[in-house]
Amino acid sequence: MSSPIRLHWFWSTNPEKIRLALEELGLEYERVKVDIVKGHHKTDAYRAIHPRQKVPALEIDGVTLWESGATLAYLGGREGRLWPSSSAGRAKALNLLFMEGSIFQDHAGVFFFNRKVLPSIGKEGDPERVAAAQKKIDPLLQILSDALGDGDYLLGDFSLVDLGYAPWLPWIDLDEFPAVAAWRARLMSRDAWKRCGITAPDSSS
Repeated sequence: MSSPIRLHWFWSTNPEKIRLALEELGLEYERVKVDIVKGHHKTDAYRAIHPRQKVPALEIDGVTLWESGATLAYLGGREGRLWPSSSAGRAKALNLLFMEGSIFQDHAGVFFFNRKVLPSIGKEGDPERVAAAQKKIDPLLQILSDALGDGDYLLGDFSLVDLGYAPWLPWIDLDEFPAVAAWRARLMSRDAWKRCGITAPDSSS
């Protein structure tokens, strides 16, 4: 009997990527909350699961994955679904996932922190920092817009690559990128998004 899939999770963006993926793939899993506000990620026990003591971590098939982009790629290869089968498709998928992990989330995180995290603890965000992040993220949004083209999703059909970006998008201003805004709306209308109960601003553009 195979061991259960266990997702070490908090409500922040990177863990939600993996939760969305598991829901989209229809995999049964146990969700273990790691309350980073209370410091649960700083224990020795959790360090044994995630050496960087962050979230998420996914225990699956006797191994543990603790980078969200790597986890999405692993799940795609494991399931042979929602993942490209061609060499060109896999190259595009990995390029986009690595871009998200290496630079996109640094700038997207400024939006999330100022528009979600700070208000959740009764503090106001810093509009100047958000404006600075917008200038830095705009070239990356253009790359995503180009990848979308006239299609509905980054690879044409929906894939796990879309989920690498999905939880960030509600917090980012997309007025200048209508194709990306339409993609965001499609992602937020999916059943898996609704099942995960991911919060978003009431007036996202």
